[in-house]
Amino acid sequence: MTKRQRRVLTVMILFASIGLVIAQTIWIFGVFTNIQYDIGSKVNDLLNNVVAKVWKTETLTQISDGFNSQQNVVDSIVYSSEVMENNITAERINRYFTESYKRLLTSEIPVEQRVTMMQIDSLISQEFKEVNLNPKYKFKVAITDRAGRKVIRSSGYNSDTKMRIYKKRLFPNDPEGFSEIYFLNFYLPEETLIVLIRILPMIFAAFILIVVILSLFTYTMYVIARQKRISEIKGDFISNITHELKTPISSISLAAQMLGDENIPQSAKNVPKLSSMIKEQSKQLSYLVEKVLQTSVFERQSIVLKKANVSLHAIIKEADDLMTLQLRNRKATLITELRAKDDIISTDKSYFVNVITNLMDNALKYSKDAPKITIGTRNEYGKVLCYVSDNGIGLSSDNKERIFEQFFRVNTGDVHDVKGFGLGLNYVKKIVELTDGTISVESEENVGTTFYIWLPLVKNIKN
Repeated sequence: MTKRQRRVLTVMILFASIGLVIAQTIWIFGVFTNIQYDIGSKVNDLLNNVVAKVWKTETLTQISDGFNSQQNVVDSIVYSSEVMENNITAERINRYFTESYKRLLTSEIPVEQRVTMMQIDSLISQEFKEVNLNPKYKFKVAITDRAGRKVIRSSGYNSDTKMRIYKKRLFPNDPEGFSEIYFLNFYLPEETLIVLIRILPMIFAAFILIVVILSLFTYTMYVIARQKRISEIKGDFISNITHELKTPISSISLAAQMLGDENIPQSAKNVPKLSSMIKEQSKQLSYLVEKVLQTSVFERQSIVLKKANVSLHAIIKEADDLMTLQLRNRKATLITELRAKDDIISTDKSYFVNVITNLMDNALKYSKDAPKITIGTRNEYGKVLCYVSDNGIGLSSDNKERIFEQFFRVNTGDVHDVKGFGLGLNYVKKIVELTDGTISVESEENVGTTFYIWLPLVKNIKN
């Protein structure tokens, strides 16, 4: 995949993700609004029913009281002197009844006498079930006049609340010219929470979908970037390794040609020198082959070690032998301090030889002049400790935290001839962990670095 294709893919996925987030947000907002509308509609129905029942209850009470009052009036008229004188008529009695009832309806009665908060609460609680609202919902209610002054209110009612306040006229059938108009005010303190709880599953599902898509996007870009990096490293590696292979191959070929050339006298061939050169260049070839094998490890999903009981000291000596040419070329001093009395570990010898050579190679790369490398072992806490230290450029605190990351390379400052791909120490850490060991690093800038490897002993594993 080209750089341009990666950019196009990134932009497309980014816009698709943003579009998905916007679409999900609009959808959730629409659902939120619909649920609010549904609750509002049910509350309005509830208040209409309550107002109607309050009016009905009051009307029945007034009619009952009115009839009782008018019956007393009729009785008094019948037995009055006018009746005795036969001057009263049915029409007069009816007119008197109507005027008396009208005065009863239009008389200004305090709202506290017409309805009580207990009655309002009771009616609202009954209506919750009728309009299909949860009867457990808390509510606040108040009766206010035309100016908004609270005449009667429930405990905790707050006219400044940010919740929606539903308002209905109380006693809507009062005759025209009535001295005061009252309103029934109602709100649900937890209305927003109620709506959120109802849409919570949708929010959770949308969130999971967005997270999954963004995670897939991130992972896809990571894989693409990683594959690109590996491809670049492989290209650089093949170029470098091809160049480095030419020297030992040419040297071995030249030595073999001289040994086999019959025209050169035996005394002039200097067989010991040629044999030594072939041996050294063979070691260099072996070292380069191991580098190729190490690089191929990173294309596998896992590494399987063929473990066997081996001597850690023997591994170190083999690694030292492989690194002889590199040490000589850099005029490095190698100090060995093999003090461990118990050094038998369970590991794959070929892999662990690579661990030691990687650490030695790392010490050579990041040392300036006259590298000094120390390799040692000792027994501590029932384990064997292997350490490799150098007098190189050292590590900063930030680099120490990232030193074992794959593809990470230390900024070498003035040292510009360091070759590598950021794989060596990551490889070392993997093999040490597969050997059931641990690795740590101590370093000081411009002083040096020491790697510590703790490994379990075979005798302790068996016990």
